[in-house]
Amino acid sequence: MNVARRKPIQTGKFCGVLLVLVLAFAGFFRLVDASLLVDDPRLADGQFLTLLLVPVISAGLMVVIVFETVITGYKAIQADASVADQLTGRLGYVTLRGAEAGTAVAGVLVMVAIVPTLFADGTPAPAGVGLLLLLLVIGGGILVLSLLRSFAELVIYR
Repeated sequence: MNVARRKPIQTGKFCGVLLVLVLAFAGFFRLVDASLLVDDPRLADGQFLTLLLVPVISAGLMVVIVFETVITGYKAIQADASVADQLTGRLGYVTLRGAEAGTAVAGVLVMVAIVPTLFADGTPAPAGVGLLLLLLVIGGGILVLSLLRSFAELVIYR
């Protein structure tokens, strides 16, 4: 509980991402009924709702990740120790943070490049489903890496 008080934003991010992943898993495998949340029967299908929401939520999370990375970089530059010493001092954490930020930015750029193809008139339905699944995998990867980094920051690298 002490960690939650010291790092409330990181704790909230961890809990939010975990909740999204659990709900996405439950929706995709139809363990919950989304018609309780959505009135439109086309969107009430848990699989379709998951295919739509996971990429959108992960794109929003990318903004948070980039913002955190910029603030951390600014603090590292302003600190008394050299940036090189700070980077090599916690190499595992720096690697995890870099992987999270790089995957988030690259993943969202790929998602933005895929969306026009998804809505093109010549895209057949099976290809559209495949593109939606690709968006789900990319968004899920961003969420999982963010969850791992938040967990590492809360538990391992206090």
